[in-house]
Amino acid sequence: MRLFGTDGIRGKPWEEPLDRDTIIKIGYVVAKRYPKMLLIRDTRNTGEEIEKFLSFGIGEAGGEAISSGVLPTSSLSFLVPKFGFSGGISISASHNPFWDNGIKIFGPKGKKLSEREEMEIEEEILSLKLLRVKRSRLKRKNFQEEYENFLVKLVEGDFKGLKVVLDSGNGANYIVAKEVFSRLGATVKDIGEKPDGRNINITGAIKPSKLSWKVKSKGAFIGFGYDGDGDRCIWVDEKGRVLSGDHTLYLFSRDFSENKKVWNKLVIGTIMSNLALEKELRKMGVNFLRTKVGDRYVLKEMERRKSILGGEQSGHTIFREHLSTGDGLLTSLLILSTLLRRGEKPSVWYKMLKPFPQCDMNLPVRRKENLKRIKGFSEAVENIKRRFKGMYFVVRFSGTENLLRLMVQGKDKEKAAEAIRELSEGIKEILKKEKILEE
Repeated sequence: MRLFGTDGIRGKPWEEPLDRDTIIKIGYVVAKRYPKMLLIRDTRNTGEEIEKFLSFGIGEAGGEAISSGVLPTSSLSFLVPKFGFSGGISISASHNPFWDNGIKIFGPKGKKLSEREEMEIEEEILSLKLLRVKRSRLKRKNFQEEYENFLVKLVEGDFKGLKVVLDSGNGANYIVAKEVFSRLGATVKDIGEKPDGRNINITGAIKPSKLSWKVKSKGAFIGFGYDGDGDRCIWVDEKGRVLSGDHTLYLFSRDFSENKKVWNKLVIGTIMSNLALEKELRKMGVNFLRTKVGDRYVLKEMERRKSILGGEQSGHTIFREHLSTGDGLLTSLLILSTLLRRGEKPSVWYKMLKPFPQCDMNLPVRRKENLKRIKGFSEAVENIKRRFKGMYFVVRFSGTENLLRLMVQGKDKEKAAEAIRELSEGIKEILKKEKILEE
């Protein structure tokens, strides 16, 4: 698709597909389907302007645009159906740097749109002529407290006496995360809570080193890091060691099974999930299924197979009993609540799941093409796989950036590093010939 990627429409503001005319058209077409829209945004310095132009289009279509200001993307999954909105829009580029922004669209049930719906909307947007609009019809109403109340009610007990470090990465959780943990009695030390429009994602889930240091230096029980739009959560144990979304899935799989929770013992992950997670789950009698990268694909498979637990290594975790998308704040609350009920420190889970060594590499590209149609590409990848038998390879285009992502997992770290080096060298030569590689 020309406009939509794996998670909405994303790019540099005021350039296609986020030029002002296209943003107005997006608002117009979406409002024809979903006339009463709730708009939220992260902390990027372009968010309010994009919100204004979306409201131009929504108003021109006869719709109603209501802004709740800065809130995490996942709050739409709760707020849209709860308060009778036709749909919602999150203005965010998630984990991308500040110079990018994006538009994520949610339907009336608080779910992200399907690929079919996105294709239909895209066709309508691209077929529209230039829209002449007079003014914004944006209304404002703050739903933060309602979202907070929803989260607080899901927690068993309270967090009194616990020292917790929160790092919102100067993103959408910078106010609400501290509010919720404080309401539950925790002593909160927060970092990444001073957004200036440009410092989003310089810490948090994307770069957790500062969080690790803070947890250790403050003697905290646990730390949580979120990304720019708040739908990811990674955690840090009391020794400052980082636990990923794979650890989260392992924790809840074990807890569900050991506490005899009624569930179908099926966890949905992605092609990026660590092999160690799959191996340990199968030891417990829990089945594990992989999808393409993207929480939309995880949710689709969860619904199809009636799974209640799924997510991504990056920290998107879906608890389908509560919400239909990954919510970083919800995830962190459930992690801490579960650890307290079990009487365990976070370090217990760092030791229990030992991920296989993983090597990642990103190759910048000028454009994205079907890799199977590039002469010699598939053969080069298969040759490397044969040379490094037993290794797990992933080669895919990013759905949100102009990058070709490479990943290799295996029991031997040195071999994994050698494999990804050879893989990248072989791929680079092919992409250079096709003038795809950005040099």
